[in-house]
Amino acid sequence: MKTAKRLLALALAGVMALALLTGCSDSSSQAKQVEEYFRYRRGQFNDQKDETLDKKLKVIARQFQPDWLKDEKGGLTEEARNIIKNELKDYLVTGSVHLWYGEVKPCQSALAQAESMKQCAMVGFGRYDPSSGTPLQAIAFTITGKKSDGRRYYLALRTDATIKTPQN
Repeated sequence: MKTAKRLLALALAGVMALALLTGCSDSSSQAKQVEEYFRYRRGQFNDQKDETLDKKLKVIARQFQPDWLKDEKGGLTEEARNIIKNELKDYLVTGSVHLWYGEVKPCQSALAQAESMKQCAMVGFGRYDPSSGTPLQAIAFTITGKKSDGRRYYLALRTDATIKTPQN
């Protein structure tokens, strides 16, 4: 009987240790959960995925620095706006892009991290005209590597724009 109790206690201790480790992870599965909650919380937007936008956000994420968020008016710095515009100028014709950001906090739930993401000021690409190209209402989502402040960030781009379509 004592042996059975010891084995049961050992098994329960193992389960508790695993639960603790999975709760404090910033793995790709945690990032995927944050993305899903972010999309769900912003359900009023079209939830379209766009591979080109995803790739462009990854390029922007490599250049992202925490000081982008230190504009005196609470928006993006001019340097940040220029980087985003330059990366998207060959893809978007008209409309707007909003950058969302949030710090990766490994011991915080995915839902809490998604809810804590903040929206920066809009980056415009001329007046939105649905007749000027293919309409795109999409959200791209990614996670950065460690930045100059030692932190990682979730980044999302939400577009309401028209895109250039390839000419045959």
